[in-house]
Amino acid sequence: MNYTEIMDAVKNASLFDLYRLKVAISNELENYERINRIKNAINIGDVLFYFGHRGNKLEQAKVVQKNIKYAIVEKIEDGKRWRIAYYLFNLDGVDTEIHTNSVKLSKNTLKVGDFVGFDNNGTTIAGMIIKLNRTRVKLVTPSNQRWNVYYEHLFRIIDVDIINQFDPCLLNKLG
Repeated sequence: MNYTEIMDAVKNASLFDLYRLKVAISNELENYERINRIKNAINIGDVLFYFGHRGNKLEQAKVVQKNIKYAIVEKIEDGKRWRIAYYLFNLDGVDTEIHTNSVKLSKNTLKVGDFVGFDNNGTTIAGMIIKLNRTRVKLVTPSNQRWNVYYEHLFRIIDVDIINQFDPCLLNKLG
């Protein structure tokens, strides 16, 4: 499924259309047969990827327990345990990126660990995203300064020299 094409279509939809789709999608996410197919396809001890909405990216975790609607997983990155719905598992290895032709960045096009910059009174500030909020991102600079910046002020950073200024431990933790 091409998420970029879907998001392009969604941008032209009315709020009512979006709500109607939300209800239909919610009904499908609660479909008992679909949930059981996923539940039966995974085993305790499997290391899988699931989509984490907080970071807007795939997370790797080990299945610890299977319940009726949810699985308990242990994130590989930090060992924390989470209860997640079965529909979050990316069993087919789907590309979850949403690409856009627009230079305008949004919560859908960014993820925790991405490098971005913004202009602060004529000075370019570069940082790595540590949290995505509804209207802003939280980012940290190589000197450990923290900023809250609105999406519309951001641009992507692809300069390797800037990226190399970051502490590798921080990169491994968040990237």
